[in-house]
Amino acid sequence: MTDAVRLLVVREASGAERVIPLDRSEVAIGRDPSCIVRLDSPFASRQHARVEVRDEGVTLVDLGSRNGSMLNGERVRGAVQLNAGDVITIGDATIQCLAERPSGGTTFVFPPKTAGPSPSDFLRVDARLYEVWIGETKHERRLSAQEFHLLAYLYVHQDRVCTREELGDAIWGADRWDMNMLHRLVHRLKEKLEPNPERPRYVQTVPWIGYRLTP
Repeated sequence: MTDAVRLLVVREASGAERVIPLDRSEVAIGRDPSCIVRLDSPFASRQHARVEVRDEGVTLVDLGSRNGSMLNGERVRGAVQLNAGDVITIGDATIQCLAERPSGGTTFVFPPKTAGPSPSDFLRVDARLYEVWIGETKHERRLSAQEFHLLAYLYVHQDRVCTREELGDAIWGADRWDMNMLHRLVHRLKEKLEPNPERPRYVQTVPWIGYRLTP
């Protein structure tokens, strides 16, 4: 039998982490100050999603958000049951579902991600300031809102390949895009970001699946 979810561990792009106990019937998630889980992210809607605690279990409900909610890498359609160990992704924030409190304090900051073998060309994205840095130099070529959204999403999920369906839904919303739109957007991003777009250093194409970032 799966352990019941009793806590949400919220990790934002800044590295800050906080623990939210499920001690009420509903926990709202979004940018609005009234939300119990308030996300300081341009990718979150004001009222993005809701966790409902009922006798029959804990459920995640997406509230029709533009960028959607992901559960264990799959886009949420309507309401889905949550189990201990599940991971909710909303934009550049992750929310882990736990059955018991993790050891240590309730709030701390993770150390910054370490640079790769060549720090001079290491890429960093600041979603709060809409800035892109390569090494110690701010990338001056201006990205459109959609280009930056794509890059920021890949940056947050750099530990894995992001599927084409996942990226399209995150940028335009479900059923509002096609593969040609995504292909053109990736092409424009590479043209502005890559030193040599024909041999990309950062945005890697995984044929038939999607894209990943190698900062």
